[in-house]
Amino acid sequence: MEEHDVNLDQILEGCRKNHRASQHQLFALFYNYAMTIARRYTGDTENAEEVVNDAFFKAFTKIHLYAGNQPFRFWLRRVVINTAIDRLRAGLQDMKVTELLPRHETESENGIVEDMTREQILSMTDRLPTAYRTVFNLFVVDGFSHEEIAATLGISIGTSKSNLARARQHLKTILANDLNYSGRI
Repeated sequence: MEEHDVNLDQILEGCRKNHRASQHQLFALFYNYAMTIARRYTGDTENAEEVVNDAFFKAFTKIHLYAGNQPFRFWLRRVVINTAIDRLRAGLQDMKVTELLPRHETESENGIVEDMTREQILSMTDRLPTAYRTVFNLFVVDGFSHEEIAATLGISIGTSKSNLARARQHLKTILANDLNYSGRI
């Protein structure tokens, strides 16, 4: 079932009235989309499924907050990301991170990652430590600023930049080992 094949407004109205059939339709319509997002953050399918279930529960209980001033998928995307981050937050607090000194480079030019398939990138990011993977996804994939990442994860801006730089370094190591690549990421 595709978004354009159904009357999404009608489904959302049914969800606002707690109609189970509408909730089931919305879940079926956006499940793959939500799984793709959750999978990026969790690193495995089992945890992603839990995040998606939790995210849809939150979406159904907070559907009245969706005002319709943006496409529903963008609102749901934020719910899924926040749910994944809530799940990862405890693990991130246990992760030892250090601030970068100003001389460290935290941004990089475009490189091989931009030319890779989604599956290749997902496979590589799955191998990153949770803190690095989360910041990498928020910054590179979802377009958050370091300020937004810091506020979302409850870390400093420097820690966000440090985790991004370390994620890129880890990815470079993975590429060097797997693909004999030595350029910039």
